[in-house]
Amino acid sequence: MIKKSIFILFTLLLLVACGNNSAADNALEQAKLLMQGDSLTAADTVLAIEHFLFAAEKGNAEAQYHLGTYYQYGIGVERDADRALDWYERAAKGGDPKAQNKMGMIFYSGSGAERDYARARSWFTRSAKRGDEQSQYMLGIMYSRGRGTEPDTAKAIHWLEKSAAGGHPYPEYLLGKLLYETAETPEETETARQWVKSAADKGVGHAKELLQAMDN
Repeated sequence: MIKKSIFILFTLLLLVACGNNSAADNALEQAKLLMQGDSLTAADTVLAIEHFLFAAEKGNAEAQYHLGTYYQYGIGVERDADRALDWYERAAKGGDPKAQNKMGMIFYSGSGAERDYARARSWFTRSAKRGDEQSQYMLGIMYSRGRGTEPDTAKAIHWLEKSAAGGHPYPEYLLGKLLYETAETPEETETARQWVKSAADKGVGHAKELLQAMDN
């Protein structure tokens, strides 16, 4: 325990000497290595969290996101929803798209904070604009179902097209379904069918049912 404390102190003093930004980046990378371990050493969650905390307090958004995850699920620390939300929010405000998505999911589900669809949509939008495919999918759901906003099929399709481009089956299914429901030409119907078929081929049960109905 004493050796570990000395090692932590020595490492952090070296990091400080590097300057704030590079020190935070170095601490983050060291923390990731400690979490993974390697062929010679086992993963060290406690020491990793020390490094994540150092980087997070220096303003590193990715480190803040990791700390949010650890407090949410009780990895190496006591589970604490309030601390998890605090670290996620810091990371989200710092521009981390995964943290922005997490904030959206917290407010969408009401798990970790009171359900608030408007705030969820706001965070999903920030994350989606940074290319997060899950946030793009969630916006597709919210606009298609009118959660936290008026139903808007055009906006739903816009975000689902971006999310489905990553090859994920559930955005493909919902995109195909919406396109099928709004199709006005055989070409549009065929485009919808291709999206639904892609999702069905990847095992989405509802897509298989819809594809069968479309073919019949």
